[in-house]
Amino acid sequence: MRVCGDGIYGTRPFRVFGEGASSVIIDGFTEDRVRWTPSDFRFTRRDNTVYAFQLAWPSDGRAVIRSLADHEAVTGVRLLGHGPVPFEQAHGILVVRLPEVRPVDVANCLALDLRDLREG
Repeated sequence: MRVCGDGIYGTRPFRVFGEGASSVIIDGFTEDRVRWTPSDFRFTRRDNTVYAFQLAWPSDGRAVIRSLADHEAVTGVRLLGHGPVPFEQAHGILVVRLPEVRPVDVANCLALDLRDLREG
């Protein structure tokens, strides 16, 4: 929580809750364990920053986010607990190059600085 707290405390929902094929099945007060994949993300937002929690660390060292709209331009990406990381964005798909060592053992958080192209 200490490393990824910026993406939790004081945030609001992003326009989509997440992406990826994995989901939690809840039956009463029981929830099945889920085998998360690197394509599973959950999103929050504060001002012009979207926080993308990647639920499994990718073996290829890339985070690929497909939920950004064409008008949402990423101007910078930080991996919380690490710092700035290189990225490319084309046709609404963001590809982030991650470091070899992950900051935390569970869900890692990317802070995406956005600029809305519709606002000029």
